Amino acid sequence: MRKKLNLLCENILQNQLKSNHFDIISCAYGLKTFNNEQLEILAKEINRILKPNGKFSFVEVSKPKNKLLFICYQFYLSKIIPILGKLFLGNPNDYKMLWIYTKNFENCDKIIEIFRKNNLNVKLDTYFFGCATGISGSKL
Repeated sequence: MRKKLNLLCENILQNQLKSNHFDIISCAYGLKTFNNEQLEILAKEINRILKPNGKFSFVEVSKPKNKLLFICYQFYLSKIIPILGKLFLGNPNDYKMLWIYTKNFENCDKIIEIFRKNNLNVKLDTYFFGCATGISGSKL
């Protein structure tokens, strides 16, 4: 059996998406820019628009706990990535904020409780020795 995939790109904080309609919600590298109020809205919207037992998955650049890895990763995100952004895209400004957002965000730990209190089953995933974390789960 072949299933059809329709990909949508929406502002989840202000949308007109149908309730109980979607099977899957996925996002990469957007959570670190949300404040707690926006994370609450995000969790409520995920709960509203997912079908029962619908799945979600988010991944985010994170601050590793290992000190040596932290120093190397900080240098990479704050110095190397902006240079690569300038070389390949002509504008390093967007990439200069990457480490600042990552340092302030730390990881997906704080999001777990926000999602759970909004009736979402959620687990934390860690990737690349803590350089990225994610949450995944389903609507209860």
